[in-house]
Amino acid sequence: MKNWIAVAVIAASVVWTGAAYADLDLTQLDANIAATKKIAAKEGWQGSVSLGYLATTGNTNTRSLNSQALAGYKSGPWQDVLAFQAIQASQNGVTSAENYDFNGQSDYNLSDKDYVYGTVDYLRDTFSGYQRRTSEILGYGRRLYSSASQQLDLEFGAGARQTYNIDDTHSDDFVQRLAFNYLWQFAEKSNLSENLSVINGTDNTFTQSVSALTTNLAGSFALSVSYTVKHNTSVRPGLKNTDSTTAISLVYTF
Repeated sequence: MKNWIAVAVIAASVVWTGAAYADLDLTQLDANIAATKKIAAKEGWQGSVSLGYLATTGNTNTRSLNSQALAGYKSGPWQDVLAFQAIQASQNGVTSAENYDFNGQSDYNLSDKDYVYGTVDYLRDTFSGYQRRTSEILGYGRRLYSSASQQLDLEFGAGARQTYNIDDTHSDDFVQRLAFNYLWQFAEKSNLSENLSVINGTDNTFTQSVSALTTNLAGSFALSVSYTVKHNTSVRPGLKNTDSTTAISLVYTF
């Protein structure tokens, strides 16, 4: 409990700075949240923030912003991660995309390869039909492969999900979760990661894939390029089942 309170305080201070997104690699925090879950090697605190921004003027006025923050804490068999992500886009002054996602996960290592975990996720994405969607899941994780440069984890679990749609409808369902986290550190401060997760429920199956390439620029600064695909089997009328996001971000690790 003390771990969660401390992580929350650090994460809140990071978010209020206006930037945010990161990732734990084999020895440090980098840029992709997909690979952060199981890879912290250092005891104590780690964290990073990132910001990506694009604006055009002239015939078309567009603006897009993606910001993320991550704070991680490791103490003995316990490892906690809190992450926040915000995405916003507009064209000619009209908002065309807006997404806020908060995720927290706490793990307890049973051995070098086995752990149990609990995770809570909050999503607000009105352009995908969700006023808010929350889930609480408990599960088991297994490190399938580990070497000096590569790592592959498998997680599965079960829990509950509450969905509040923009049309004021509401549903509660039992869900099952399956996830794969892969990290390849192909250079001292550069890595490629892939995270694939599926959350299956009575009303909807949500699948997310996050692919990211991170390379060090200088000191604590890195460049991250990521591609995210989200798919819902059930959506509101007039909405698409699949969303994708390409992000280029400058990352600062602390």
